[in-house]
Amino acid sequence: MTIDHHRPDLSDEEVDAICCGLTQNAAKVRHLRRLGLRVDRRPNGRPLIARIEWERVYGPSPSSPPPAASNGPRWKTPMGAS
Repeated sequence: MTIDHHRPDLSDEEVDAICCGLTQNAAKVRHLRRLGLRVDRRPNGRPLIARIEWERVYGPSPSSPPPAASNGPRWKTPMGAS
C-alpha cells in the first residue's frame, strides 16, 4: 500500500486497511464513525474520509498548546522596577 500525502482524502486501499475484515461499504462507514471520524460516502457507496480528518483524530498530538496571544495590558512589572 502506498500513501499519497498529497491526496485530500484517504485512498480505497487505506480505508480497506483501516477496516480490515469488513467487506460491505455500510459496515465500513459504521466502523469508521465509531472510531470518531466524520465519514461521507462516494457516489459508489464507499466511505470518503478527508485526510485532515484522519490526522485530526489519529495524527501526532502537539506536545503543548501554543500560548494564547494577548494584546491586553501587562500588569506585572519586573522586580526592582519602580
